[in-house]
Amino acid sequence: MEQSFHAVPTLTLVTQVKEQIQHAITTGELLPNQRLVEGEIAQKLGVSRGPVREAARLLEQSGLLISLPRRGFFVRQFEEREIRDLYELREWIEAAAVESAVKRATPEQHEMLRVTHKNLLARARSGQQSELIEAIIEFHRSICTLSGNMRLLRLFDEIAIEVRQILSVLGLKLDETGYPAEAQESLLDAIVNKDKRRAAAEIRKLVAQAGKEVMENYRRRQAAASKAPK
Repeated sequence: MEQSFHAVPTLTLVTQVKEQIQHAITTGELLPNQRLVEGEIAQKLGVSRGPVREAARLLEQSGLLISLPRRGFFVRQFEEREIRDLYELREWIEAAAVESAVKRATPEQHEMLRVTHKNLLARARSGQQSELIEAIIEFHRSICTLSGNMRLLRLFDEIAIEVRQILSVLGLKLDETGYPAEAQESLLDAIVNKDKRRAAAEIRKLVAQAGKEVMENYRRRQAAASKAPK
């Protein structure tokens, strides 16, 4: 008779613990600068401390946690200036990318960008925040690719890593009705119609709005952290 049960790989358990801790961070249950108490988390999840420690190391690698000698793991704290500088740099880079994309993109590449945008709309309506964030980043990355400047693309990829980290730590909820996905349509139209001035204005507006929402969310989380019991 075939057995119904089989051994669960340790990696699967670590992954599940990692996802639970990440969820606690993005929902605000674990706040910036808060220490990860391995024993408490292990008890809540019904596991030993080993998987919790391994999960914490993975989250440290992805930038959501930091490790302090002899003190343990803490939820990463992004400074306000750090976030502001990041989005300011992103605005400059993407404005340069879109101007170059307007000049260089072919009709075939325009069609590929339309497909990427359709995927963005689909992800927005699915309600899956992580998928929507990735679709938005991919759309903006596609524009950088169309610029034809590989150094610019590499710089965008570096920035995108930090953007993912910030959005994960803050747990920012994007509008599931389609914004900012539908707000990208005007940008797409400007690129296809080779309207360099309008395309640059649209990308700056989109990135500035994204930065504003992130900063507002950051300040709310900071306020909550200041009121939390020490």
